[in-house]
Amino acid sequence: MSYLQEQETLRVTEKKCSACGETKPIETSGRDGSRKDGREPRCKACRSARHAATYVRKGHPTSRPVSQKHKPGNRYGALVLVERVEQSGEPRALFRCECGTVKALQINNVASGTTVNCADRANHPDPRRRDQLTYNGAHSRVKRERGSASRHLCRCGKQAEQWAYSHADYDQVRMTEGREAGKPYSLDPQHYSPMCRRCHARFDQARRRLGGALSLVHLAYWMATHDQAEEVAA
Repeated sequence: MSYLQEQETLRVTEKKCSACGETKPIETSGRDGSRKDGREPRCKACRSARHAATYVRKGHPTSRPVSQKHKPGNRYGALVLVERVEQSGEPRALFRCECGTVKALQINNVASGTTVNCADRANHPDPRRRDQLTYNGAHSRVKRERGSASRHLCRCGKQAEQWAYSHADYDQVRMTEGREAGKPYSLDPQHYSPMCRRCHARFDQARRRLGGALSLVHLAYWMATHDQAEEVAA
């Protein structure tokens, strides 16, 4: 039976309510004035009151169980989660590194692999650090320790512009890779002299012309007796 057909069979009769005891209009479906579900007839007010008393509201719960993906005991490479730390911002936790150090780290960084250890440089050297200075690093050290070359005078009397390696260090090293591969340099800042661009270029040309094994005395004598015009012509 459809809803419309069911509504058509309902009759409103004056009957005594079984709940409140008063005679009120009560909807009935049977010809004898009984209810379809077999219960005693009740008025609308009593049915509403009973419905309100027994109604259980459905919907989302006000509180849900906390589901934590990263729990104590989980291992992430060299790190083991010890205890979560309640802090504002990014979720953090105490991690025990394989070296024995316990440190508070961001969980997201550890889980994604951005943080792989406790970063204690005594036990985990920085992979970005080089054991030996590069060609550019050596020049930067000279500038850092002795200042800018422009604060000095070149031996020609003009203002210096660059730090030039004297090629007098017996412990000089050479670059093995990169754009500066093959170039010699010194790790000692004292083996660099302030020069202007012109003198620096002539100094390098003299060294290439006469050979890298010559002493500074030979290089200075050659540069003093040869002008720039002869070098360019050669």
